[in-house]
Amino acid sequence: MVVGAAAAVAVLLTLTLVVRYLLRESSPPAVAQSAQTEDPERQPRRPVPASEFADEQEPETETMSQAENLRTTNAATLYQQAFALYDALSKDEKGLLVDWRTNVDASVEAELCEKVRPICDLMHQATAVTNCDWGIEPLTFDTKLPHLSPARAIARAAIWNAAHCRENDVTGASEDVLSTLRLGKIVSSSALIGSLVDMAIQGTAESYVAANIGLFRGSESQQLSVLLTDPAYEKVPSQALEQEASIHERLIAKLASLPADQFEKQMSEVDEAFGESSPKMDRAAVLASLQQIVDSQRTLAKALASGSEDEYEAWQKSSAELQNSNPLAEMFFGSYDKYLDRADRAAVNRALIVAGLAVAQDGPSALQSQLDPSTGQPFVYTETSDGFELQSGYKTNGVPLKMQFK
Repeated sequence: MVVGAAAAVAVLLTLTLVVRYLLRESSPPAVAQSAQTEDPERQPRRPVPASEFADEQEPETETMSQAENLRTTNAATLYQQAFALYDALSKDEKGLLVDWRTNVDASVEAELCEKVRPICDLMHQATAVTNCDWGIEPLTFDTKLPHLSPARAIARAAIWNAAHCRENDVTGASEDVLSTLRLGKIVSSSALIGSLVDMAIQGTAESYVAANIGLFRGSESQQLSVLLTDPAYEKVPSQALEQEASIHERLIAKLASLPADQFEKQMSEVDEAFGESSPKMDRAAVLASLQQIVDSQRTLAKALASGSEDEYEAWQKSSAELQNSNPLAEMFFGSYDKYLDRADRAAVNRALIVAGLAVAQDGPSALQSQLDPSTGQPFVYTETSDGFELQSGYKTNGVPLKMQFK
């Protein structure tokens, strides 16, 4: 009997398609490209300390109680409550929240603001909690990630709230943006897909900030700048690749433990599902191919963590060779170049927002200390009729990255 890849590899292919779908999503309108390009779509949390409610007579005891509460409360519980409130909205209401630029009738807007505000309040509360456990570790190919889609949905709702319900509340609008970005950082810990969702959430928040740059002054500007320059962002791509490697290791162990009859049955099912596109391999070949992929992913994660161009170029060369010799490698590595491009662009976009905040407060001269991470030089400044534009030296398909500020 001719056999194909294991059934778990079929799950892998499904996840690969999801990743590629996310990578194809267009970038937020605030990031303007000078030409149409294929637009492909980071972990540790930096919680904001909770407000202090210490009793003047017993400050030490109250403070300790508060700290203990933050350690034992699970932020995921608060987020899930927010998910439930969002899920209770009507289809039309959810449609309005997809894009914060959506204009609606004043009465509809007021009603929706009332419904969205509790969602935002829960997000604000969650950012003060030091623990967030979704109950999905350790990640495997069988792990469901039900928090990713609703996380992106409530992130959009929070930015819509900032745009439509905070006209006279700059501090509240700023908190909506900060809590959105912090939620993105939390979900980024869910391997490659979580990292992609984080980048999409960043894009939503950044589009609002860029279009309302004048709102962010003083402490609001400073808090946003501090969050967007958090070094933790730079670690996410390497952490995501390391997680992918661990997931594949668990897949190898699972496939190796299957009885021969179950393994053959699952491989036959894969043959039926994928036909001629299914690589013809026996169990030993599948396991050996997957182990090569794991080793390569860890090499890439190490190169990204070190920031070494030499290490990355060496990985690129070995990856190309592996894709020629390993029937499964292309399924995994086909999207990595787009993922890394998106991660690089996300880093530049964060730097653009920080630079835009500085320019809005101190003028173009502030750019001398706000450097483009892709070149080490100041961003190019251009005044526009309603604001200004910053251009990076980073290019995708030969097109430089730009951002409009109003």
